[in-house]
Amino acid sequence: MTVRTALFVRKSTGLVREASALDATIFNAVLSAPVGVTLAWSCFFALAAFPGADLVSAVIIAMIVSVPVLVMFALLATSMPRVGGDYVWVSRILSPPFGVMSNLAVAMAGLMGASFFAKVFSVLALGPVLVSLGVLLGNSSFVSWGNSFQTDNNWILVAGFAAIVFETAIMIAGTKWIFRFQNLFFLVASIGTFLAFLVLLVGSQTDFFSHFNQLNAQYGGGTAQQVIGAVNAQGASPSLGNLDATLPTVFVVLTFMMWNWWSVYMSGELKSAASRSRQLTTMFGALLWDGLWIIVGILLIFKVTGYDFMVAVNQANSSYAIPTGGWYHFIASLVFNNPILTILIVGSFLFWCLPGMIANIYMPIRSVFAWSFDRLLPEKLSDVNERTHSPVPAILLCNVLVALGLVWATVSGSFATMLGLGVLAGAMAVVIVGIAAVAFPTRRPDLYRASPANVNVLGIPILYIAGVLSAVVFVFVIYLALQYPALVMAGNPANAWWIPAWVLGIAALALVIYYGASFIRRRQGIDIGLVYRELPPE
Repeated sequence: MTVRTALFVRKSTGLVREASALDATIFNAVLSAPVGVTLAWSCFFALAAFPGADLVSAVIIAMIVSVPVLVMFALLATSMPRVGGDYVWVSRILSPPFGVMSNLAVAMAGLMGASFFAKVFSVLALGPVLVSLGVLLGNSSFVSWGNSFQTDNNWILVAGFAAIVFETAIMIAGTKWIFRFQNLFFLVASIGTFLAFLVLLVGSQTDFFSHFNQLNAQYGGGTAQQVIGAVNAQGASPSLGNLDATLPTVFVVLTFMMWNWWSVYMSGELKSAASRSRQLTTMFGALLWDGLWIIVGILLIFKVTGYDFMVAVNQANSSYAIPTGGWYHFIASLVFNNPILTILIVGSFLFWCLPGMIANIYMPIRSVFAWSFDRLLPEKLSDVNERTHSPVPAILLCNVLVALGLVWATVSGSFATMLGLGVLAGAMAVVIVGIAAVAFPTRRPDLYRASPANVNVLGIPILYIAGVLSAVVFVFVIYLALQYPALVMAGNPANAWWIPAWVLGIAALALVIYYGASFIRRRQGIDIGLVYRELPPE
């Protein structure tokens, strides 16, 4: 038996390169900033938490700071196009413990993201759909059910668990089915969101306020002006110069927008994954799609409602009585208050959740698989179904973790804290990958010289530039979390210890995983340190 056979679980992963560039681009888009969800929640959470936030400028800044990160991830992915992404690169360039550390951080963010979308399915999609139908049809049962799906923990858990079971079945069915469902749901969701954009484009503020006032009055609420006045939001306007509003809003936008490099984790299943142009196209295509449409969506909603109204409706407001939150899709449906338009706009929002869940859970599954393939985890977790080419044990394990995350997200009641911790985990990973990118040309010159990453500008390796900029930007992102308690500390500065505890906890767990596995394998006569001297097989 050769050393190679003894070290890796087997001579090939068993995964198949079936994903296309379009699949990867949509995959990045639905993960990094699913347009409907970002508009419905993330952007307008910022208005409530940081009044005066300039949302458009924050999105543009988020797009700009993403550029070096995408360049860095694209170049590293083309150099080592294997399942596991940064786990493979960092472990082969720096050291195995750092590879586990960065990959574990991203996996934690992915698990949190999947749990978030399971909850979103109930709170931002199913609930508002039922409430809207109930209001349109005069059906109090629909309104009651919809309200329960938004506020009752038991109802939220039932809907979330159903979404997880559906997503698990799709993942087990294999790569082709994953992307068939992803692309179909993405298309339907996008059509509904663009219909909302069209309604907002041709609609007027007069029409919207008339329909809003009429509906809010039915439930004992006030007029739009009374809603604005109830929280003293009169005259509120965006201000780029208000750094205490704009800077934390960049963090909020990055909650979704920082992940356009997520397709690196499908490199083991992406056609032509070693093509630099393909990796760059899938990442920057997703960044432009998300960023531009989010900006359009923000401008259109302000055109119809006004900035001050959106600030007011996203806060606890005694004059707002409609039994569903002032989510983007619901607000857009009130412009004309037409039953068919409302069903299409609000109903289509249901379709954003599944692609978001699939994209988020995909990465932790591939990480578990890659660790198992290198013998860090039990070999069983790298088993692949011969018919569907799907890693079933890894899929089941990760979805159990997502279900536990759903329970946590529901019981804790804080979307913002959960997502903020996910951003910090991602920032930690980007910093580690940035260090590896800078070290790549000197620590692994054999791999670097022959790789697509060997590109210079004025004699300077691009990886030096992209790696340093990426690390600096995301160290600053971590700093923002420490400066603004609403982002991660549940609004309480006394909770600042959560941030170092979270980062150090991930690092400690990574070390336990690596050195624990090393100890166990050494007793079995295997030195897993030798694994990291070469790339894993395809």
